[in-house]
Amino acid sequence: MKQMVQDLKLPLLLIFLINLCAALSLPITPIDETRYVSAAWEMWNTHSFLVPYLNGEPYAHKPPMLFWMMHAGWALFGVNDFTPRLIPGIFSLLSLILVYRISLRLWPQERKTAVCAALILASIVFWDAWSVAIMFDMVLTFWILLGLLGTLRAAEGQRGGWWMLTAGIAGGLLTKGPAVLVYLLPIPLFRAWWAARRGPPARVKWILAVLGAAALGLALALLWAIPAAHQGGPAYGHAILWGQTADRVTESFAHRRPFWWYLPFVPLFFFPWILFRPSLASLNLKDADSGTRFCLAWLGLPLLIFSMISGKQIHYLIPLIPAGALLIGRNIARAEGFAGKTSEKMLGALFLLLGLAALAVPLINLGGDVGQLESGDTLFAAIGFLLAGLLLLLPFRSTGHTVKRIASAMTLALLCGLVDAKQSFMDNFDIKETAVFLKSKMDQGIPLAHVGKYHGQYQFLGRLSQPITVLSGETKTLLEFSASHPTALFISYQHAHENRLPEGAKICFSHEYRGKNVLVWELEKRLP
Repeated sequence: MKQMVQDLKLPLLLIFLINLCAALSLPITPIDETRYVSAAWEMWNTHSFLVPYLNGEPYAHKPPMLFWMMHAGWALFGVNDFTPRLIPGIFSLLSLILVYRISLRLWPQERKTAVCAALILASIVFWDAWSVAIMFDMVLTFWILLGLLGTLRAAEGQRGGWWMLTAGIAGGLLTKGPAVLVYLLPIPLFRAWWAARRGPPARVKWILAVLGAAALGLALALLWAIPAAHQGGPAYGHAILWGQTADRVTESFAHRRPFWWYLPFVPLFFFPWILFRPSLASLNLKDADSGTRFCLAWLGLPLLIFSMISGKQIHYLIPLIPAGALLIGRNIARAEGFAGKTSEKMLGALFLLLGLAALAVPLINLGGDVGQLESGDTLFAAIGFLLAGLLLLLPFRSTGHTVKRIASAMTLALLCGLVDAKQSFMDNFDIKETAVFLKSKMDQGIPLAHVGKYHGQYQFLGRLSQPITVLSGETKTLLEFSASHPTALFISYQHAHENRLPEGAKICFSHEYRGKNVLVWELEKRLP
């Protein structure tokens, strides 16, 4: 334990700094983050800890694990905006520890590999981005890593490994549903390929044990799902017991993306390490050992399965990043002498160029939700990249020090980027002021109606205790609702140059949001 703490001191510090900076600077942003925190808030507010609710309706799209984690934070520190942001970061830290342990299982005599893998994972841009996002993926990744560590322990004859695999499956099911099986079933079922040097597998017995762990994990998840289905009603029960699998597969084919869609993203997932020459220098598939084969199965099998499903999302690949970090970490750890000197200098030059580019960004109209940045909006990001570049261009002593320096340089750039993101465009996503205004009106007994699809984005930020009515944008519908609710206020969105409000509309509140304005208005003209 003491050795592990010493080895992980720097990577844990890097992750901690990024998540602390994000928690202090980033607002809870629509649509996903506000939706998930709002679902947790409505569970908390209504004391419904089995069935999540969103805007007064059962929310069947996600299981409750992340919501329960938010409840634990609120139980300890009171309801606040701060703890939900920290939860993914906590699971990122725990995942870092599991990656270290997995590395020592794969290559027991190569502690340097475990240290390198942890440093690499802590400084991969995509990993850090999802470590600060209030999403399910980092929590899911923790359960996957726990299950994979259990798989390795079971392969070595340790019975406790089966309980870890069971816990990983159960936790993953309660975090994001059956998707966890895509990560945790194929790898142990392919043990005959990756464990060739760990002794001959008893194939039938092993497969039965894997299926038994999956069945027990499913049974544990059903301890929540069955009572929740009973409490939530038939439609909710169908959604969580069947719709999370069959219906989602059907819907995925309605939004087709080609088989190869993920492939261009795979190299980007390992930036900046993919540009460091020793990262791939010693990868030899022909003579790969069992640890390398395990990581390749971890990378390849879920990627293949998700590629065959037409509905694709980039964050489905987040749990695969640790496998790449382990492979890269081993290659770097085995590099000798100054094999990475040129690559380090090239990375330093790239960061300097990125710093100069960041200074020029305000001169460009980025369009969309960001629009035109003002001079100075990217100053901290530019300083971060420039300092990172200088750090990498300093004389170095060994490859081990290089890994620490690249990880620290990348973290420095990310920290400065977070500061700039807050002051340049993330405030454009902050709807807290609007939510507080709506709360004040709801407390006065004024009915609220949202024009168009509503994602629950105001429920938590405003601590709303009642749902908001959702209406179509048809004028007749608005007039009818106004006639039956004379004091009603309507919420809609439009660009500054637009005027799509119905005749007689009087604006009570306006706030800039994602390149548009969120408007709260009332109708002065009523039906006779």
